[in-house]
Amino acid sequence: MEIEQLFENLMNEASSRKQTSLRIINNICNEQILRNSPDFSIATIGKISKLQSGPSEQAIRNKNGEAYRLLITAWSNKSKQKNKSISRPDNFDLLQHIQNPSIRAEVGLLLAEVKQLRGENRILKALSKDKIIIDRSMHIDNHTTSNIEFIPNFTLTTAEKHALHQAINPQIIEDNDWSIQKNGSILNENGRKIFFFFFVSAIKKVLDSNH
Repeated sequence: MEIEQLFENLMNEASSRKQTSLRIINNICNEQILRNSPDFSIATIGKISKLQSGPSEQAIRNKNGEAYRLLITAWSNKSKQKNKSISRPDNFDLLQHIQNPSIRAEVGLLLAEVKQLRGENRILKALSKDKIIIDRSMHIDNHTTSNIEFIPNFTLTTAEKHALHQAINPQIIEDNDWSIQKNGSILNENGRKIFFFFFVSAIKKVLDSNH
């Protein structure tokens, strides 16, 4: 059964209050598809839904949440079919399967550093061959010579950007009872420092340089 038909059937059988909840779940699942996210777990959908005043994870798991589960399963199946023909960046699945936002952010930063180090390594190799390396983000005249090599501009993948955004997302920080300090560090609910000085400003700079 097509999702549109299933959604219509569920709406016809639901109360006005439940119809509102079904719309929220349906919109969230559609947004997961649009951003190519494979995560249609009840935990994830429930967390996002709760932030939008929709049914929580527990409400979706309850006996009365069968309609929500049917809808989520339908969207999940659609995502799997779509993803069969889509090649993803190597790091996408890795980041998407890391549930802990702090760990996901750290991995995202490490992957970004690896990309940067690879670029720097190419520069060093080229310098040893007396070549000039020019980043594509730089403007130069059209007349170039044979001793000039171009390397791609350093960019982050969508998944890497998402991981970094989530690391300093105010809502996620609030949900985890964390707090951002004036020096850019982040403390957990027990007051223990989980990210050190200038962490927040450093992430913002990385994101600002990768629009």
